[in-house]
Amino acid sequence: MRMRSALTGLALSFCGSAALAGGPGPETIIVTAAYLPRPIDQVGSAVSVVTREDIDDRQAVVVADVLRGLPGISIARSGPVGSQTQLRMRGAESNHVLVLIDGVPANNLAGADEFAFEHLHTLDIERIEVVRGPQSALWGSDALAGVINVLSRRPVQGLQAEARLEGGSFDTWNGGAWAGASNGRGHASLSVSRFDSSGTNASRSGDEDDGYDNTTVSLGAGYALTPSLQFDLSYRRTSAGKDFDNASIFTGLPADDANGDGLVDTYHSELRQDYLRASLGWDPLDGRWIHQLRYGITDTETHTQAEDLYAPGVIDHTRQDGHKTGVYYQSSIRLRSDAQGNPLDVLSFAVDHQRETYRQRGPVSSYDFDDDGIADLVYDPNQSPSMHRTGYVAEYLASLGAHLNLSVGLRHDDYSDFDSANTWRTTASWRPRGGASRLHASLGKGVKTPTFIERFGYFAQQFAGNPALRPERSLGWDIGIEKSFADGQVVADLSYFRADLEGEIDGNHCCTNGMYTAVNRSGSSHRSGVELSVRAELSDVWTLDAAYTYTDSNEPVASGDRQRELRRPRHSAGLNLDGKWWSGRLGFHAALSHTGQRLDDFFDASFTPHRVQLGSYTLLTLAGHYELSPAFSIHARVENALGESYEDVYGFNTPGAAAYLGLRVAMQR
Repeated sequence: MRMRSALTGLALSFCGSAALAGGPGPETIIVTAAYLPRPIDQVGSAVSVVTREDIDDRQAVVVADVLRGLPGISIARSGPVGSQTQLRMRGAESNHVLVLIDGVPANNLAGADEFAFEHLHTLDIERIEVVRGPQSALWGSDALAGVINVLSRRPVQGLQAEARLEGGSFDTWNGGAWAGASNGRGHASLSVSRFDSSGTNASRSGDEDDGYDNTTVSLGAGYALTPSLQFDLSYRRTSAGKDFDNASIFTGLPADDANGDGLVDTYHSELRQDYLRASLGWDPLDGRWIHQLRYGITDTETHTQAEDLYAPGVIDHTRQDGHKTGVYYQSSIRLRSDAQGNPLDVLSFAVDHQRETYRQRGPVSSYDFDDDGIADLVYDPNQSPSMHRTGYVAEYLASLGAHLNLSVGLRHDDYSDFDSANTWRTTASWRPRGGASRLHASLGKGVKTPTFIERFGYFAQQFAGNPALRPERSLGWDIGIEKSFADGQVVADLSYFRADLEGEIDGNHCCTNGMYTAVNRSGSSHRSGVELSVRAELSDVWTLDAAYTYTDSNEPVASGDRQRELRRPRHSAGLNLDGKWWSGRLGFHAALSHTGQRLDDFFDASFTPHRVQLGSYTLLTLAGHYELSPAFSIHARVENALGESYEDVYGFNTPGAAAYLGLRVAMQR
């Protein structure tokens, strides 16, 4: 299969074969693990792929629901749907994972550099690639532990359209439509979705439900200006609103009545996210020398209204904005090809420049500690710090013989606010004698700069940032073996991983004038574990996809001892069983997701931390669909079918069993 340009490779990745259980086959093209698309069989990093078929089979509304249970991934949601949802990869922090949406870095500068998975819905998503292990050498600071690349749906040929509507528990309505057209030279698509739910109560006390709504609009377009020059554009906007419960000044736990005035308090936030990518691809020498120029914007706004904990009836309004612009240029030279024209050795150079601005607005707070009527301390959250970075990258992809593939990547970053940093990564994929076993390994160094919130953030009566923070640095590696059984009907992959993090940032360091702050820990934090995944074609009807992860994640403490890190389960597992009859007209899906015991902490009214244990839980989702005609189908889903009562974050309730029924209309011409 010839890859004439990065854009052609991206299109091929949408069409890559999913040989087993909707999972990737050896011909599947991966666009995230290197600067040029590569067959997954040649990728040395640990990779998982979620396809559109997986999303449809599971009837997943939120992307986090299809990522839960993948190897190396744990999910923590603080309450009902729409609540903060953190994803951790291989025991790392949630802001150590870079999320790309159509190639645009989407982590929220105003949200501690974490990606807000609670707001990413699935209607317009074609495919998700997950690359585990240090990726800073290719993608920069936020990719210290891995990368998740979300790729939007694009029409293949002719006119395609789809509309969905479903309703169910908690007064939930979810619907939307996607349409696209392609004539071979150009394509265009548009998607609109709306989600609205009364929600459930996040607090252990009271009966106030925390509602959530989400409206997402996305569009994509591309056109071949000449046979060698391709323009591509994508845009996505999400507007969301949610209610939430704040921590009580008496218990430290979330409560409807947080300040004890006997009334339900007012806590609500409104969020807007915009992601824009414009790219130009030029292939003047028939795939031998490829150029790509991209421009990207990530812009977020969060407005929050919250009743002052210490002044009942007083409503504080705060705002946090994050704005990132980036210009990216890449040039790839094919040094050697095989007889079919597939690249064997490729040398890539890249330069990228990003500018980031964080803006916070809110009420000024003053404190009179000695009651003399004069403010001893004044906190003014109103600020607009910014920084910029320029990165220079070189990557070499080599094929030694028919079955050994190597890669080496080097990166130098110049920061406006920190010392320059050098990162690197090397990978290997080897299939001895072209047999049923494949060895894969990666080794790399990563860097994560402190977030704007860690350096400058301010939350009244809770947290004040530390401008003197230093970047975190990590050295990580993994090694694994993939093996096929039963003539390829079963594929298993077993990997061991380890990462050592220097200067980990502790965002709950106590205390400065009653306020928490952030500091760099002394010593190293260690993350290691085992990942096992199995894909199996059980029969002509049944397919199985299963994964298990063991993670040991610990950090140093002031006493010189070590302790387990918070919200990282040692044991997690996922299992997806699919059955399809009558050429797919009737389908059944069952998903089990197990999360083992974790540690968490909370702070009481005296700002004293308490470490607690969260119990393990298992979630069961049952889903089915029936195709009434080629254009119409009905579907039904039961989430948390076992009725598990559990908490991902201490003190925050999560929804019980829920049922949904919906209709799908689709056409293609």
